[in-house]
Amino acid sequence: MKTATRYFSLLMSIALFVTLFTGISMSLTNKALAASPVQVYKFDFGPGAVEPGFKQVLQSAGYMTSSGYGFEDASKVGSRDRGSSNALESDFCMPAGTPFKVDLPNGDYTLTMISGDSIASSMTEVKAEGVSVATLSASAGQFAKKTVTVKVSDKQLTLDFISSVPRINAIEISSILKFDFGPGAVQSGYTQVLQSTAYSAALGYGFPDITKVSSRDRGTPDALRADFLMPSGTPFQVDLPNGIYDVSILTGDAIGKTSMDVKAEGLPELYSFGSPEGKFIEDTFPIKVADGQLNLDFIASAPHVNAIVITRKPDSVPDKRITLFLAGDSTVSDYNEFQAPQAGWGQMLPNYFTENISIDNQAKRGRSSKSFVDEGSLDTIFSRMKAGDYLFIMFGINDSSSDTARHTDPATTFKDYLKKYIDGARARQATPVLVTSQSKRTYDANGVFTNSIGNYPSAMRELGTAMNVPVLDLNARSIQYYNSIGVEKTKDVFMWLDPGESPNYPNGAQDNVHFQEYGANQLAALVVNEIRLNNVQPLANHLK
Repeated sequence: MKTATRYFSLLMSIALFVTLFTGISMSLTNKALAASPVQVYKFDFGPGAVEPGFKQVLQSAGYMTSSGYGFEDASKVGSRDRGSSNALESDFCMPAGTPFKVDLPNGDYTLTMISGDSIASSMTEVKAEGVSVATLSASAGQFAKKTVTVKVSDKQLTLDFISSVPRINAIEISSILKFDFGPGAVQSGYTQVLQSTAYSAALGYGFPDITKVSSRDRGTPDALRADFLMPSGTPFQVDLPNGIYDVSILTGDAIGKTSMDVKAEGLPELYSFGSPEGKFIEDTFPIKVADGQLNLDFIASAPHVNAIVITRKPDSVPDKRITLFLAGDSTVSDYNEFQAPQAGWGQMLPNYFTENISIDNQAKRGRSSKSFVDEGSLDTIFSRMKAGDYLFIMFGINDSSSDTARHTDPATTFKDYLKKYIDGARARQATPVLVTSQSKRTYDANGVFTNSIGNYPSAMRELGTAMNVPVLDLNARSIQYYNSIGVEKTKDVFMWLDPGESPNYPNGAQDNVHFQEYGANQLAALVVNEIRLNNVQPLANHLK
């Protein structure tokens, strides 16, 4: 009898364990692997079809500690299923007067919400931790989508939905990773990374070879900027659930200038990224993680890494804007505040487009059509490109270099390399556009400006005709523009500065290739006018 009782007790214990384990497993379906420092929670609300990768939340889903999420009072929740093909938008829950709770480790999170109804207008105010973070308003058949940042400090996120008939279709939550590099004081909300932080699967981040990492602490009051690590020859690795992330990197040094290149997943992302002595700069780039781990390489003799912030882009609200990628040289590229007033014309393009167009300027100083491909910068563009995007291709100035790493012949290899851009864009259902290089500030004895890019513009025109690719003739338009304003006024276009005119160029400048901000804007206007004249559609429809 005692044996039977013990056996029955054992069976009950096993049953209870299975029940608890099932509940815990269900809660983890929305999370990353336990080893990853990023946690992802994805909820599809309503009784209809469930979006793959999301956890269904029914109106009966009352909060339980075993599952880690649910409505505080499920009796106050209704639901509808409109039966459309879109799983996230077809159905929804209506939590009137009861919050939705999710157990989360303390920290910062991105919160993405979808609210709407295919047959009725809706408006739902969302409060997170008692603070209003969004009002989701949509007409019938439309869906409001919003991403905000929230902080959890009590190990539970509480979301209230305020409306006479609130509607919530989907919620996606992901933790924001914040790393403070160096041995000094740690910024609040950040995780410290030391030169001894070795990567392990249990930790989920670190350096695979800590012998190649050194550190400095300048002792200044700013915790993020006072100290830094110098990982030379070893990457920083972070285990992440597959997806697209924004990576922000802070670099600088209180007593010296900094400069480094940054690669992510082997792709060039930041070039000559740095700042003058005592200054700091931050830049952000997107990267797709497809193998469960992000690898960041810092390339310099002594790279400086002060801080890194990694933010996951929501799967439920993909960026549907058209992206205009720019492949080119220094006359196209972006410049930071420490290089002002120097600017590239690509830097000015966002001013001419509506919010439906995103400009991704990958142009880099000193590049030719060949070196841009060989270093992997074209692969960086292709890794981000989607159907419907555009690729503007402008080279020529550096292709004439005697440097074998950059030189191409206008009639042969220049065209061969340009075909790689064209074919690659078309293979991804994007539209390639050739842009002939603007001329330098070169003129004859009579003050008449002439082409100074050799046969590269004409070779590009020929290739455009042969491959049926739009050609924006910036070369011809720039010469016309220079001649219209005259030799002396072109000094305001190019980087001609008197000593003391700019704090970034105390000795002045006399540069006949690169532009001041005013000139970069004038060249951008010429490019935009060429888009209109050539009726490059649908891009032209999104010009301001």
